[in-house]
Amino acid sequence: MESLILNIKQSQNSFTKTEQNIADYILNYPHYVIKDSVQELATKIPTSPASIVRFSQKFCGDGGFSQLKLQLSAESGIESNLYKELAPDDTIDSLKRKLSFRINQSLNNTGKSLSEDSIKKSVSIFERTDKIVVFGIGASMIAAEDLQQKFMRIGKTVILSENPHLLTTLLLSKSENTAVILISNSGETQEVLKIAKLTNEINIPLISITQDRPSSLSKLSTIVLATDGNTENIHLRSAATTSLISQLYTIDLLYYNYFSINYQENAKAIKTSQEYIHEKFGKG
Repeated sequence: MESLILNIKQSQNSFTKTEQNIADYILNYPHYVIKDSVQELATKIPTSPASIVRFSQKFCGDGGFSQLKLQLSAESGIESNLYKELAPDDTIDSLKRKLSFRINQSLNNTGKSLSEDSIKKSVSIFERTDKIVVFGIGASMIAAEDLQQKFMRIGKTVILSENPHLLTTLLLSKSENTAVILISNSGETQEVLKIAKLTNEINIPLISITQDRPSSLSKLSTIVLATDGNTENIHLRSAATTSLISQLYTIDLLYYNYFSINYQENAKAIKTSQEYIHEKFGKG
């Protein structure tokens, strides 16, 4: 189950002043929120009952304020320390629990953000292109390498380079039957955006793997594979961890869906590759 409290904490950068006032009260006095009616809570904050209802729907959908109270009540037994990214007195055991909590939360959010339609359309593009060009910076490059490794094992040509200038030259010279995948959690990485603009200029399909928030990259993309949009408000390195895991999860969904469409052929390619590597290089 995803955490309402963590979702609220991680969304604070995008709140209006009214939403921030409501969020502050919920985070500081959850035990009162559970007991109060909308009218009572509106008086205490203070704000309008309609604003509280809208805030509740933003995080709890059609369940609204009643669902918000239920989730707060369910989370009241969760140790509050789990919501803090890092504390000076953290033990290894507490770090384990925190990371597990955040990773599960991020995967739940990504699962909700990713539409079946966007996955299917991406796979359809893969099927009708001969070559995939993939690029990312920093932790996103790790995800790009994972995508390359997976799809090359089943015979897809995947080109990856850490040098955006080389990729630019490649796209300008040989762009026929090519699709581009750009990976950026923020969707604002300048090197990534330059390549995105180029794909638009030369009419190449662009699939982006980026957070579920409005961004420059998403506006330039043919298809957006939306990952957890709440990692930007995490200030320490766990943000890179959770965003990377969300990206890898998205790539796995792409890969398994593509694999399953031509299951026998792809399974044979994997088996042939494994047998050859075993014969020539041993078990490793």
